Amino acid sequence: MSAPVPLTHHEILELVAPFSRRGRRVDLATSDRIARRLRFKPLEHPAQAPLAWPLQEEMELESFAADDHRVTRRLRTPEGLEAVLVADGPAVEELVERVHAVPPARQFRQGPGWTAALAHRARRLGNGVESIILTDAQARVAGLDVKMKVSSVSGVNADLELMPAPGRALALPDDLLAVLGWPWTCIARLREGWGGALRLKGDGSERSADAESKFQRTLEHLAHTLAAPPQVFHQRMHRERWRVTLRRAVPLLVSIALIAGAAMVPMIQLAQNSVWRMLVFHSPAFLLMLFFCLGEMPRLEFPPLPRLARAGSWEPVTPADPA
Repeated sequence: MSAPVPLTHHEILELVAPFSRRGRRVDLATSDRIARRLRFKPLEHPAQAPLAWPLQEEMELESFAADDHRVTRRLRTPEGLEAVLVADGPAVEELVERVHAVPPARQFRQGPGWTAALAHRARRLGNGVESIILTDAQARVAGLDVKMKVSSVSGVNADLELMPAPGRALALPDDLLAVLGWPWTCIARLREGWGGALRLKGDGSERSADAESKFQRTLEHLAHTLAAPPQVFHQRMHRERWRVTLRRAVPLLVSIALIAGAAMVPMIQLAQNSVWRMLVFHSPAFLLMLFFCLGEMPRLEFPPLPRLARAGSWEPVTPADPA
């Protein structure tokens, strides 16, 4: 691939004109003419309802070709959470309007004990309607940094990541989020935190709205649960934890049933042209197709029974701590 042609002075004047009309000033010191990237001087937004804190706004323009541009807006909170809005298209003027049409407060959510910043991609639908699609989200809640990455492919689960704040250790049950219902999977221990998945419905704007709603419900659940001792979680979610256990046992029970059914096939007298004989003969192919249709591969496991936690805190007791 050939190296990009650096931006000329004339091109810069044309590209920044839509921004200048909105009071934005280009920052040539931080821009990169060779990479065809222009940055603008940051803006400070004072705290304004419904947000309780000020925001720092940064904006940049990437010009890949004469008819291929990208405008990126970054909104940063004093805590370091960052909401990103990206717009791609051939006309810079239209991209600037598309970005400014999304108010800063639209990309933030907050509640008791949690704050979330959302990343979107602004796009124009075929009927001329403007739409924003969620691509990522991050939040701070009860000593956890929670991140969600949403795939643009319909039917693919969103990835959840729970990381403890620096210097803090937590002991979380693997059904912490799965008790919320079928869309939430159990969390698995990672090297420095936990990972899980979130099942979404629909596509496009519907899928984006579903992701935002379920991410907010996840944060509300974490804030409410981690604010109380682990025993309260077991007592409040006793039935839900047993439902998760039964749900996790389904793949194992189905496998046992299939093995038992295969052993009984020779004992059953089926006609040569029977539909049941055809289904039994092709059952391995049907099961393989079913596995590929699932959002995740089923796990064969003996799920642990939900038990009342003995610890009085979500933070594990170290040997140095008093018993």
